[in-house]
Amino acid sequence: MDRQAVNRAREAFLTGRTRPLEFRLQQLQGLQKMLKDRQAEIVTALKQDLNRSQYDTPLLELNGLEAEVELAISKLAQWAAPRPVEKNLLTIKDEIYIQPEPLGMVLIIGAWNYPWALTLAPLIGAIAAGNAAVVKPSELSECSSLLLKGLLPRYVDQVGSH
Repeated sequence: MDRQAVNRAREAFLTGRTRPLEFRLQQLQGLQKMLKDRQAEIVTALKQDLNRSQYDTPLLELNGLEAEVELAISKLAQWAAPRPVEKNLLTIKDEIYIQPEPLGMVLIIGAWNYPWALTLAPLIGAIAAGNAAVVKPSELSECSSLLLKGLLPRYVDQVGSH
């Protein structure tokens, strides 16, 4: 594990950089753009790693990720909004609600058999929640791992995505 990546992620979270909704949306939109712009490269990497056909890759890996990113983008404000809580005799005069808060850092360890879907799906959730993430792709899917390591810093903030 890259200690510098962990330290960058921790620092980004502690400074509050990952918390604003605008930042989260920007990161999710970056992932969305990466999946659309780099589909051909992803297909090639999966062909080299797993001998997966060009028709299976969108079906098994990319379509679900694109839908998940779109869902997170469209629902982010709703997910992050305070939720009212039912009042009782003790809280009748109080303003009470549940406020979702990010918890900190997330380590995502990629799987070799679905190196994109099983690595980026948890990253989408971590970003949407306002957490910092450290991503460690599987070394068993070497081409996908190298491509992911090269692409993520171009499309999302490098707070710890290495």
